[in-house]
Amino acid sequence: MSHDERLNLLEQRIMELEKEVQELKQYKISTKVTTDTEPPSKTWIEGPVPSGTTYDVTRKKTPQENIRKKETDWEHLIARVWLPRIFLFVFLIGLIWGFKAAVDGGYITEEMRCLIGFLAGALFFYLGMRQHKHQRFLLSQVLLAGSIGIFMLTTFAAHYLYDFMNAPIAFVLNVLWTALGLLFSYRYKSQTLGVLAIISGILTPFLVDNNPSTPFFVCYEVLLYISAMIFAIRHRFVTLLYTSFILIHPAFLIFSMVGTISNDRWIVYGVMVQHLILLASILLRKGMINHELRILISSFVLTAVWSRLILESDIILILLSFTLLYSGVSAYTWRKGLKDTLPYMLTISSYSLLFLLMEVAENKWVIGLFIIEGFVALALGFIIQSLFQKINGLLIYVVGILAGCIILLDGMDSIASVNTFIWIVILLSLAGIIVLLRQYPTENQTQTKEWIRVLYYGLGVLFLIFITDVTSVLTQNVSENAQHLIISSTWVGYAISVIAYGLKKKIKQVRLAGIALLFLTLIKVIFFDLPTVSMIIKAVLFIGLGGIGILLSRFFYKKE
Repeated sequence: MSHDERLNLLEQRIMELEKEVQELKQYKISTKVTTDTEPPSKTWIEGPVPSGTTYDVTRKKTPQENIRKKETDWEHLIARVWLPRIFLFVFLIGLIWGFKAAVDGGYITEEMRCLIGFLAGALFFYLGMRQHKHQRFLLSQVLLAGSIGIFMLTTFAAHYLYDFMNAPIAFVLNVLWTALGLLFSYRYKSQTLGVLAIISGILTPFLVDNNPSTPFFVCYEVLLYISAMIFAIRHRFVTLLYTSFILIHPAFLIFSMVGTISNDRWIVYGVMVQHLILLASILLRKGMINHELRILISSFVLTAVWSRLILESDIILILLSFTLLYSGVSAYTWRKGLKDTLPYMLTISSYSLLFLLMEVAENKWVIGLFIIEGFVALALGFIIQSLFQKINGLLIYVVGILAGCIILLDGMDSIASVNTFIWIVILLSLAGIIVLLRQYPTENQTQTKEWIRVLYYGLGVLFLIFITDVTSVLTQNVSENAQHLIISSTWVGYAISVIAYGLKKKIKQVRLAGIALLFLTLIKVIFFDLPTVSMIIKAVLFIGLGGIGILLSRFFYKKE
C-alpha cells in the first residue's frame, strides 16, 4: 500500500470517527429529555427480549436510532384539565339564569329554591364520587368543588335571604361544608379542594352575620388558620399554606372596616397567636421549614403594623417583647446548630430592635444607634456565614449611614454633640467591617482585597473630614488667619502620620496615599488659604509645606 493510499484511508477513518462522536453527542442530549406529566418511556430493544429480562436491564436504543421527543399532550391538558373547570363555571351561570327566570315567573317558591340548591349540591357530590371511582380524577375534583360552592350559597340564601334558619344553624352548616372540603382534599390528595375549603371557611362569619362579636370572629379565624396550617404541613400543600396565611389578614381588615368592633385589641391578640403558632411549628421542625420561615418574616411585619395601628400605647412593650423573644430564639437556634433557621431569627430580632429604637428615641441620637445595630447585624452575618443575614444587616447599616450623613451636612456645633457621636460610630464601624473582611474572607480573595482597599481609602477620607470638623470647632474663637493655619497644619500632620505608617509597615499603597494627602494639602493652601490669609501666614504655610515635603523625600531615599 502506497503512502497516498494510507493517507486516504486515515482521512476516511477520521471522518467516520467524527461522525460517530457527533451521533454519541446527540444520543447523550436526547436521553436527558423528560416530562413532568408522563413516566419515562420504555427503552427500545433490538430483536426478541430474552426470557427473564426485565424493563431495567433491556438494552437502550443505539445512538443511530432516532429518539422521539415527547411533546405536550394538549388534548389531555385542555380536555381533562381546563375543559371541565371552564364549562362547570358556564354551567353554573346557566343554572343561575334559569333559576332566576323560574323565580321571576313565580314557578319556584322560596322553600323550593333552597331545596333545589341542596339537591343540586348533593347531585354534584354524587357525580364527583362516581367520577373518582372511575379514575376521572380531575373531573371528580371539579364536581366536588362545585358541590361545596353550591352548599355554601344555598345555606347563605336560606339564612340571610329567606330567614329559614337562624345564625347558629347556618354557621354550623357552613363549618360542616368547610370540613367536608378538607375531607375531600385529604382523601383525594387535592390541594385545590383544600384551598377552596379554606376560602369558604374564611367567608363563613361574613355569610352568617353582618356584625359578629369580635372575640368570636377572631377566635374562629385563628382556629381555622391553625387547622389549615397543620393540614397543609402534614400533607405538604405549599399553596394551601400560603393561602391560609394570606387570607387571614384581609379578613381581619375587612372585619375592622365594615363591622362595629367593640374591642379591637382582640385582632392584635389573634394576629400574635397566629404568629406564635407559626414560630412554634418552625422550632418543632415540623413540615416545610423554608416556606414557613418566609411566611414568618411577613407575619412579624404585619403583626408589628397591627400593633402599631391598634395598640399604639403598648407598642414599645410589644416590640421589646419581640426583641427579647427572638434574641433568645436566635441563641437557641445557634446553640442547636440550626443554620437554616438562625438567619431568619436574627433578621426578625434586628428589625424588631430597629422598630423599638424608632419608637423610643425621637431625636438625632437614634441615628447612631441605627448604625451600631446595622453593624452588629452585619457582623453576625459574617460570623454565621449567612448571606441573608449579611444583606439585612447591610440594609440597616446603609440606611443609618445615609441618615447620619444628612445630619453631618449641617456641621458640628460643639465637640460634645450628636455629630461627634455619629462620626465616631461611622469611623469605628467602618474599621470593624475591614476587620470582618480580613477574618471572614469570601471565596473570591481578589474581590475581598479590593473591597478592603476601597474601605481603607473611604475611611481615610472620612477621617480627614472628621478632623477638619473637630479642628474648626476648636478654633472657632481664634482669628481667621490662625484658623486656616491650624487646619492646614492638621492636614499636614495627618499626611505625615500616614506616610510614617506606610514606611514602618512597608506598605506602598499607604505611602502613596500619604503623599497624595500632602499634595491635597498644598492644593487647599493655594486655592483656599492664600486668598484670605495675610502675607506672614502665606510665608509660614509655604515654608512649612516645602520643608516637610523635602524632609519626607529624604526619608524615602533612606527607605530605598
